[in-house]
Amino acid sequence: MGKRKKDGKKKKRGRSRKGVLTAEAADRHILYQRSVQAPDFDAEFLAKRFKKANDRPLRILREDFCGTALLSCEFVKMHRDNRAIGIDLHGPTLEWGRQNNLSQLSDEQRERLTLVQENVLEVTEPKVEVIAAMNFSYCVFKTRDSLRQYFEVARSSLVKGGLLVLDLYGGSGSQEEQEEETEYDDFTYVWDQDSFDPVTYHVKCKIHFLFEDGSEMKNAFVYDWRLWTLPELHELLTEAGFEDVHVLWETTDRGTGEGSGVYRRAKHGEADEAWIAYIVGQAP
Repeated sequence: MGKRKKDGKKKKRGRSRKGVLTAEAADRHILYQRSVQAPDFDAEFLAKRFKKANDRPLRILREDFCGTALLSCEFVKMHRDNRAIGIDLHGPTLEWGRQNNLSQLSDEQRERLTLVQENVLEVTEPKVEVIAAMNFSYCVFKTRDSLRQYFEVARSSLVKGGLLVLDLYGGSGSQEEQEEETEYDDFTYVWDQDSFDPVTYHVKCKIHFLFEDGSEMKNAFVYDWRLWTLPELHELLTEAGFEDVHVLWETTDRGTGEGSGVYRRAKHGEADEAWIAYIVGQAP
C-alpha cells in the first residue's frame, strides 16, 4: 500500500565494504524507518490535531506499538517541554531503538522519553494527551471485543479532551493478493499482500527488501491482521466512549491529481484503489 514515504536523506548505514547496500549488510529496522515511517510528518500532524481540538499545545504523547520509537524520538525533539512514552511488547526491538534512535538524542531529550515493554492493554498511567497507534498496528486485534477493549483502555489513559489517532489503509487493492514495489536510492521496498480472506477479512502482509546486487531480504516483517473498515472503527470508538469520532481524508492536489498530504474531516471519500486515512476519537 502507498504508505507515506520518506525522502531518503538520512545518513546511510549498513553498507558492505564496497559501499553497495546488500541484504547481508543491511539492517531491517533502518530500511523500515526509511521506507515506511515519516516521523516528522506524524509528529507535526498529531500536534496540529491536538491544538485544533483543545486550543493548547500537545506536550505528552503515547506511542502504542512503538517498535523502535522513532516517532517518540521526533516528538521530544520538537519542543523542550514535550514528553513521550513508547509502549511495545517486543524487547529486542525496543532495545534496538535505545541503541540506534534514543542514542541520537541529547541527555535532556532522553530524560523526557520513556520506553515501556508491556501489553498496551495493561497500561493506563500516566494520563497522556494523545495516543497514536500508527502503521495499522492495532489491526493485530482481530475481534470486535478485543479491539473495543483496546479502545476502552486508551480512552481511560487520556486526559479530558485527549485524542486517540489511528491510521488505516483500504480500497479495492487492499483486498487483492499482490505485491507493490517502491524504489529508493539503494534498495527496493516490497509490500506483499500475501493473503486475504473475504469471509473474515484476515490478511497476511509481508515486507521484503531487494538490493542492487540481486540479494533479497525476504520476510523482513510479517503481519497477521484483520483489515478493519472505517465504519467498524467509528462504531467501536463510539461504543468505547469516545466523542467527536471523525475521519480525516487526504485531499487531492489539483495540479497533479495525486494526494496532497493534507488531511481534512470528511463524511464521504472517493472509491480509490488504494487510500490511507486517519480516524480520531476524543476522550470526554
